[in-house]
Amino acid sequence: MAEFRHNLSPVEVKIFLKNVADLTENLLVRFCFKVPGQCPNCGNGLLCRSGAVSLFSSSFDKLTHEITFCLECGFKELTTCLTCESL
Repeated sequence: MAEFRHNLSPVEVKIFLKNVADLTENLLVRFCFKVPGQCPNCGNGLLCRSGAVSLFSSSFDKLTHEITFCLECGFKELTTCLTCESL
């Protein structure tokens, strides 16, 4: 957990990690930041965006997945990042 970077409150970190646990079974979440952006579900103006690395990746310094999460309604989305390894 020492390398987990975030700008969330401790309560928000707990909410985030608890709600995205089903998405991150084989992922190591490296960072999570609240950023301006509109939630596609509820229209909230702040979203949590985080970067994660697959535990099956050959390099832990290259992000393989991006997680979007809304603290208001619980909307979550997992997308795969295009990395050099996948080309």
